[in-house]
Amino acid sequence: AFVRFAAVITLGLSTCFAANAQSILKDHDTYQPLDISAERLEMQQKQGRAIFSGAVQVTQGKLVLRSDTITVFYKLESGEKDPAISRLDAQGKFSLTSETETLTGDWGIYDVDKQLITVGGDVRFDQGGSELKGTRLEFDLVSGLAKLDGKSAAGEDGRVRGSFAVPSKNDTKPKDGT
Repeated sequence: AFVRFAAVITLGLSTCFAANAQSILKDHDTYQPLDISAERLEMQQKQGRAIFSGAVQVTQGKLVLRSDTITVFYKLESGEKDPAISRLDAQGKFSLTSETETLTGDWGIYDVDKQLITVGGDVRFDQGGSELKGTRLEFDLVSGLAKLDGKSAAGEDGRVRGSFAVPSKNDTKPKDGT
């Protein structure tokens, strides 16, 4: 039987993370171009997808996704020259990095239309010296809200885990020296 626990962390507002560690992913502009590089590309135009494999890297502004394989789902509207990308599905050694955080897992989904990133498997979220661990994380790029779940499996207690950086005493003193 699976026991499910969930933790909700508002990035940048949570007292668990350092005050200066606001996520750069909040309000990320998903309409920026997606630059994709890989060792191999397989186009499946009738199905509206492109499969990139081999050390895949996707860059969009300050957001960088890496994985073994990424499937890009798109639509080509009549009269349009460029396809409209709706979703990216990543399999194998997934990572997302920005200037303020690193997110890793076994798989990831970047839903461009919904402005939502979902990561699953052995999930780790690092930000400002703090680390969270779980099995599934959803990150809303509009609000900056992250939801981390833990599920029990054989030999695991199914809990979300966190290790948090605590500011030094010098960081908590008022700036006027009192």
